[in-house]
Amino acid sequence: MERCKRMKKVASPHLSDSIVRPVILGQFGPPTLACIRSWGMQGFPVGMVCIASKKEPAPASKYLTDFVTLPSEKLYTPDGIKLINDFLIKFCATGITCVAENVACWINDNRGTLPHEVAVWLPPNRTIKDLTSKLNQIEFARKVGFNVLPTYLIEKNLEAVRHIPMDHFPLCLRPTDPTTIKPVFKVRLIYSQTELKQFIDLIKELDQPIIAQPFMNLPNLIVHGARAICGDNISLQAFLAERKFEGLALTVWPTDLDRELKDKCIAFANYFNITGSYHFDLMKGKDTDSVYFLEMNGRLGGTTAKAFALGYDEPLLVLQSYGVLPASPETSNQKPASSNKQLSTFDYRPKNKIVSSKQALLKYFYYTVRGRLTPLDYPSEASLVRIAKTVYGFLSYRDDVFTLRDIKGSMALYFGNLRSKIPARIPST
Repeated sequence: MERCKRMKKVASPHLSDSIVRPVILGQFGPPTLACIRSWGMQGFPVGMVCIASKKEPAPASKYLTDFVTLPSEKLYTPDGIKLINDFLIKFCATGITCVAENVACWINDNRGTLPHEVAVWLPPNRTIKDLTSKLNQIEFARKVGFNVLPTYLIEKNLEAVRHIPMDHFPLCLRPTDPTTIKPVFKVRLIYSQTELKQFIDLIKELDQPIIAQPFMNLPNLIVHGARAICGDNISLQAFLAERKFEGLALTVWPTDLDRELKDKCIAFANYFNITGSYHFDLMKGKDTDSVYFLEMNGRLGGTTAKAFALGYDEPLLVLQSYGVLPASPETSNQKPASSNKQLSTFDYRPKNKIVSSKQALLKYFYYTVRGRLTPLDYPSEASLVRIAKTVYGFLSYRDDVFTLRDIKGSMALYFGNLRSKIPARIPST
């Protein structure tokens, strides 16, 4: 530990009196790579505990100082915690955070076994578990004033099914809590009462009801932000997902966030006592200004890398949220105030461009040609139109991973994803 004390006295390019040595825990993917790049660009040594199976790629980036692989089978085990603890000591880490909620709870549960001088940049388990329930979210979203679609709670006895009007089909089904249902699913479209009954019959375990809402063929509005441990909400920014693939944002570009909607997001985050980054998943009406609440995630997520590629630095907000860096509330369109002139250069105003994933666009193109798209792939267009727009997007949209500033990280993620999808060779006999 004496070595760590000496290292922390070395000046950082951005901090004159101390050095930040953050560690990200998770699989090597766009969100974790965004963290590595964000913190590394600030001049901080960055470490990673990479959750991976044998086939998955090792992390790499010009901004990654060191890493250790946590085998998937050691996740949630004492051996896994020991591996993390040993790496934090070796790396002289000042703090650790992660992406997945279950992993966050595991880290919090084992906080006492980790080095006391290493901060845990995560919300408390009570917050994580309260927010995991989509039913809790829907109930409070109504209280805050969000528009919420008609909602039905489907249980094994199917009591609610007969109360669903026929004109509310197709229904979009989501688990109240993914940990309370087997087999697990994220989203499912159901077109009739008969199909709904057949689907429920296939559910083996259902400890909490399934949420059913009328399916709306609309673009998504994603609101990113963060909440500091002092209670201030910082840097709220809206992004519009005008194209979706498999229910997820395929394209993202920045848009204005009106004051009323911002206030609702802040009230929601305050009620659940979120700390760190968060993002709201909403739906935006086509012909009106109506916005419908879907869910809120109190973590880094699928659009973190896309927002980062546009200049919205969500990983840096994590450090600001936990007091590692200074921040000012309500800074979505302003530079945060700071007594340190170098730190005051943070600017979260995103570039007015469209960002996507080249890999996702290629898959979308393939699914279009093969006729495999579903109503979850928004918008509904003729195949030739979709093909033309996909080709245009592939040539002109900014990619969420590729950047000339970090070719090493870009190639590691691209080729690692490709390698993980290639079937393992069968050994010859």
